[in-house]
Amino acid sequence: MENKDKYNAFSLLQFMWKWRKWLLIVCVATFFVSAACSYLVRPRFKSTAVLYAPRTSSVSKILLNEQNYNERLEIKALATMDETEQMLPFLNALAIKDSLIAKYNLAEYYNIDVNKKGGKTKLYKTIEKCVTAKRGEYGSITVTVTDWDPQRAYAMTVDVVRWLDTIKNNVEHERALAAYTILQSQLDSIEREIAVVNDSIAEIMTHGVFDVKLQSERLTQQYAIAAAQGNAAAMQRIRKEQDTIAKYGAKLTTYQDLEYNFSKYHALCKQKMMDAKMDMTTIMPVKFVIDKPIQADKKFYPKRSIIVVISTLCAFVLTMIVLLIIERIEDPSVRKDSAADTQSH
Repeated sequence: MENKDKYNAFSLLQFMWKWRKWLLIVCVATFFVSAACSYLVRPRFKSTAVLYAPRTSSVSKILLNEQNYNERLEIKALATMDETEQMLPFLNALAIKDSLIAKYNLAEYYNIDVNKKGGKTKLYKTIEKCVTAKRGEYGSITVTVTDWDPQRAYAMTVDVVRWLDTIKNNVEHERALAAYTILQSQLDSIEREIAVVNDSIAEIMTHGVFDVKLQSERLTQQYAIAAAQGNAAAMQRIRKEQDTIAKYGAKLTTYQDLEYNFSKYHALCKQKMMDAKMDMTTIMPVKFVIDKPIQADKKFYPKRSIIVVISTLCAFVLTMIVLLIIERIEDPSVRKDSAADTQSH
């Protein structure tokens, strides 16, 4: 029991006082060495921008949606979590990394030979550590760039935010172009169908059939009058006209219905095509910039005070452990107790 209580709080203080010189020497030496080493670490500076994604960046939906009001399609509507998640891949896209590499010559700047095996992968990983885009609070997006040069960190942050518009608009314009091409082809097809139907209607009208319902009602009235007057010639003439309407009337009605439906579809395709053209030719900002990046006037890394404090504490604890082991090995009472325990067993 005496051995178990040997190193209580008071005895620990006695132990520290006994070895105070060594502890002091190690801590002081570690303090100065870690302080000196912290100055050898190249400082990094951080620039940050906070963005919000809009709920939609489609120009046609935002500007041409007065008839069917939807708060999601307002130009000032902020994104939900879904739109925020969709924005992040654009900010982390290789296109932005490649643009940064080209503009700032990052391969040479980071001293990475991209011609060696794994060089490009190493370069991309280095950029991923320095340029990050993460989801923040309340659906925001935080873009952070760290670099040894505060001006470069600021400039790269500005470029990442600016290129986001370009990349996302390019993707959306590509889809809008595909939609426009499809709609143009469909519109040409519908126009050909309408032309065929109109030719058929015109051919039927050469037989004197223009409006089946109106003509049928008029001929029925005339036939009744001719029958009441006993006018056989008029009755025979009216019967011929009714036979003509009976022969071509159904076809005319069918073609007129087709022409009506094709015209509605043509108008819809035309409208959608114009919407696609607007999305294809217009550049729309795809984000709200809440906090613009600024040039840092204070280093972000390293935190020299933290490095010194942690290093000194670690050295102190490690020295204590080593000294405890040494004292236990050199303490004869401990060896005797250990030998006695061995013999008893």
